[in-house]
Amino acid sequence: MIDLMTIPGESSLIDEALKSQLSGIFGKMEGQVAIKAIVDLSREKDSQMAAFLNTIAALSPKLELTLYGPEDEDRPMELDASHLPVTGLYKDGAYGRVSFHGIPGGKEMNAFVLAVYNLAGPGQEVPKGVRKKIDRLKKRTNIKVCVSLACHHCAGVVAACQQIAILNPNIEAEMIDAALYEDLIAQYKIERVPMIIFNDKEIHMGGKTIEEILALLKK
Repeated sequence: MIDLMTIPGESSLIDEALKSQLSGIFGKMEGQVAIKAIVDLSREKDSQMAAFLNTIAALSPKLELTLYGPEDEDRPMELDASHLPVTGLYKDGAYGRVSFHGIPGGKEMNAFVLAVYNLAGPGQEVPKGVRKKIDRLKKRTNIKVCVSLACHHCAGVVAACQQIAILNPNIEAEMIDAALYEDLIAQYKIERVPMIIFNDKEIHMGGKTIEEILALLKK
C-alpha cells in the first residue's frame, strides 16, 4: 500500500470552484464509497491520477482512498493492472463493477462523479421501465468504453454503462482513455470514439443512450 502522506493533496485538474461544486454533490451521498487505485508512481500519468484521487477523497468524509503499487500483493485483483493507472469504486467492501483506466479529467470528470454518486446512493433517478430492462440482463458482460477526454459524447456513454453496471451484478463497465494505451489502439483498431466493446470482441461505435445500450446488451 502507498502512504497517502507522500501524495500531493492538490491536483491541477481541480480548482477551488470545482472543489465547491463537488463538495455539494458528495454531500448528498447516502453511503460510503471506497476508491481503490493501482498506480505506478514512477510514471507521470499515474502520479497525476494519485494526486487527483487524493484531492477528490479529501472533499467528503464518505470517501475513502487506498492506493496500491503494481507489485503490492494486497492490490485488488479484480482491477486489470495491465493498463495503469486503474481505479475502482467499492461499497460495503464489495467491488462496484466500475473502473477507470487513465485519468477521468476533461469531460470524463462528470462520468467519474456520477459513478461515485450512483454507487453511494441515492444516485440518479432511473425510470421504472429502464430499471426493469437493467434488472432483466442475465448474461455476464464486461463493457469497455474507449474514450477521448475531449469527446463530447464519450462521458455520457461511460456514465450510462456504469449506471447499468452499478444496478446489475452481471455487468462490469470500464472507462479507458484510449490515447494512453497503444496496444489497445492496435488491438481494437481504435480510430474514433466512443467505442463500446462487449466481452473484448463485440464492438459498437458512436454515442448511445442508456436505452440503446440496453438494447445492444439484450442481443
